[in-house]
Amino acid sequence: MHIVKKIDVLFFSYLGITTILLLISWNQSTNSMNLLLIRTGIVMAIIGLIYANSKVQSTFLNLLRNVYPVLLSMYFYSKTVFYNKFLFSDLDPYLINIEERLFGFQPSLQFSAYFSSNIFSEIMYIGYFSFYLLIAGFVLYLYFKKSPEFSILIFKLAASLLLFYLIFGIFPSAGPQFFFSAVDHTPPDAYVFDKIMHFIIKNGDQPTGAFPSSHVGISIIILLLSKKSAPTFFRIAWPFVIILILSTVYIKAHYAIDAIGGIIIAPIILYIASQLYRIPFKKSTEAIQ
Repeated sequence: MHIVKKIDVLFFSYLGITTILLLISWNQSTNSMNLLLIRTGIVMAIIGLIYANSKVQSTFLNLLRNVYPVLLSMYFYSKTVFYNKFLFSDLDPYLINIEERLFGFQPSLQFSAYFSSNIFSEIMYIGYFSFYLLIAGFVLYLYFKKSPEFSILIFKLAASLLLFYLIFGIFPSAGPQFFFSAVDHTPPDAYVFDKIMHFIIKNGDQPTGAFPSSHVGISIIILLLSKKSAPTFFRIAWPFVIILILSTVYIKAHYAIDAIGGIIIAPIILYIASQLYRIPFKKSTEAIQ
């Protein structure tokens, strides 16, 4: 068993690239030093995890060691806001203009206004929340089913997430919930899941990464990955993905053009992730170890 895997090279490459972006944007963020310190702590923790996994037999430790880039992805997504304006300001005005030309109105504002019932809102919030369950379910399904393609599929998932975040680190867009006025961007009420999503958005979301929608793109990628490798999971997941795509616009997390962009770019991102996996590293194949 090799102590360093392809997914480690992927993660540390992403960390290196985004640290350079953070240094370039140093004057634009008063939190740059804190972010660098946190990144240093993450590096030390991951090195410790990799070493511990090579010495200790533990199902949980082994799972954690193989999927840590996916687990850390939410953190790195939210931090793109600190370095994504070194080339451009928010692209939201251009996205809004495209929507006006395509639809003649703003779907992110009109969708929830037209379908305003609490029941429909609850379904939409459940759909948006299912993004986190989709990722967790896909990873756990592959791991406990002992899929022979586990390492390959998780690498492609992690690479896809990080590729989206590289895009967000260069092309900034805030999304309707941050760009429109408080009156316009206020999402509709539901019963339970609106409170859950409002809590997640308030404590974890940032005005970054609206275009293209990684929620939509990653969900499509998971469907593409699971269709052949985990058909049972695919059959369970695809209805939730349909609702999730609609929900991104309904709860004003994304413009409609963001969702469309996510659908279009998903196979491209997956192709790049697949090519990254083919880059030679060691001479043996990786498995669940």
